[in-house]
Amino acid sequence: MMITKKSLSILRRLQKASLITVFYSVKNAVCYITCIVTFMSIQVFSPLVEKCKQYGRAMRIGTNHGSLSDRIMSYYGDSPRGMVESALEFARICRKLDFHNFVFSMKASNPVIMVQAYRLLVAEMYNLGWDYPLHLGVTEAGEGEDGRMKSAIGIGTLLTDGLGDTIRVSLTEPPEEEIDPCKRLANLGTHAANLQIGVAPFEEKHRRYFDFQRRSGQLPLQKEGEEVDYRGVLHRDGSVLMSVSLDQLKTPELLYRSLAAKLVVGMPFKDLATVDSILLRELPPVEDAEARLALKRLVDVSMGVLTPLSEQLTKPLQHAIVLVNVDELTSGAHKLLPEGTRLAVTLRGDESPEQLDILKGVDDITVLLHSVPYAEEKTGRVHAARRLFEYLETNGLNFPVIHHIEFPKSINRDDLVIGAGANVGALLVDGLGDGVLLEAAEQEFEFLRDTSFNLLQGCRMRNTKTEYVSCPSCGRTLFDLQEVSAQIREKTSHLPGVSIAIMGCIVNGPGEMADADFGYVGGAPGKIDLYVGKTVVQRGIAMEHATEALIQLIKDHGRWVDPPVEE
Repeated sequence: MMITKKSLSILRRLQKASLITVFYSVKNAVCYITCIVTFMSIQVFSPLVEKCKQYGRAMRIGTNHGSLSDRIMSYYGDSPRGMVESALEFARICRKLDFHNFVFSMKASNPVIMVQAYRLLVAEMYNLGWDYPLHLGVTEAGEGEDGRMKSAIGIGTLLTDGLGDTIRVSLTEPPEEEIDPCKRLANLGTHAANLQIGVAPFEEKHRRYFDFQRRSGQLPLQKEGEEVDYRGVLHRDGSVLMSVSLDQLKTPELLYRSLAAKLVVGMPFKDLATVDSILLRELPPVEDAEARLALKRLVDVSMGVLTPLSEQLTKPLQHAIVLVNVDELTSGAHKLLPEGTRLAVTLRGDESPEQLDILKGVDDITVLLHSVPYAEEKTGRVHAARRLFEYLETNGLNFPVIHHIEFPKSINRDDLVIGAGANVGALLVDGLGDGVLLEAAEQEFEFLRDTSFNLLQGCRMRNTKTEYVSCPSCGRTLFDLQEVSAQIREKTSHLPGVSIAIMGCIVNGPGEMADADFGYVGGAPGKIDLYVGKTVVQRGIAMEHATEALIQLIKDHGRWVDPPVEE
């Protein structure tokens, strides 16, 4: 098709008037405009490529989930595929000009979208016979443990699969604070690459590589005649299990609060972010009436109590879910339990198919715990789990699976967050798994609980708090991001299901908050613009009034609830 000066002039006027989308519904016009836009991209982009060639400079071809052009959006929507096509468009121009010194970057604030985009890009490069390096990052990840967790899920997943050459952890913190988690992730990726030890080779036929589709693990069903309702021991959107000690049973109300249960006159009941089940490695003596009463109250609110077979046989607890391993199933040791006792089976993932076949013939299995020691050098946790899920899918076994990691006592807090995000997040982003159980002897109980819920939310499973998208500090930022973020979090952190973007400037703001419901963006020094999605609805609000204006905006859209009253 011939591109004339007149057509270019028309196109520029349409762009200036924001009317180009008018033609997108007409197939021929779409084709026509695509040719013109591509031509213009070459005209504008080519001089930059030539300069890079002249001075021997490298280039990053990066696309962001929230910054796709209208033309790409009209074809592919706000999708990983659109991100890939946008990047390939510029890569083809580079290749046409014989320039190959570039790296791809496919960033999103949603780790699931980010992982899918990179995988699609690599698959497309493989089909094209290309091999260009990848720069990995979860953009606008936020701050603190939330930001580290989202980065670990996205970057760690890809590093575990051997994808990625450089990485960036983007935190709403001083820039030097990004270095440490970056190094920890790099070490994790290097370790995975050097290990080169997994499990016996297997072919994956059921995992969905390029889109999130949750595996449908069958949640517990209530059986006729059972006194306790077991349907609540796991959560449909992802379960959190916690290990509890006998000492914690000595102060029941403190234990209930630690499990994030609500209390009415000292009696617990489950809430949105309450732990679903507990692991009790040692049962209290039968004569310890107080501890047994504390456990009964948890069971009465449908909280599962998991305990080892040996404990249940010697100090039986009514309605307990009993932990058994494959050897105990094979030997028939579980048959010493009363008929109908619910079982939780622990697996490593490196069992042979013949060993796993025992699962087919045992009734009363409620849940599987995939447990690989954290420091295990002979078995790769992620690949062992994938092998296990492949076996379950092939044999039509839909037991729910909880990912269980027991960390060493001396583990650093950041290592725990990043290790959990990379090792469990790499599975949950593919829909492989139904929950998590994290253990670390020297870490605070509440920290482990919060980390578990953060992991599920980062994998887009169970939303228990407000989601924040916030950019890192840079020279364009028009306000103190950390201070303002803290103020906004203090007043809005009780809104599960609501996503708020806190962006330092208008340059990146609207384009990098595609996953947010509401946006708080620096529009000018001392002035804030408020957005709903990517549409600005209020401009130039004085900073001292901006947080209250944001809250009012949330209220106007029916998304506000008052904070819970402290007991």
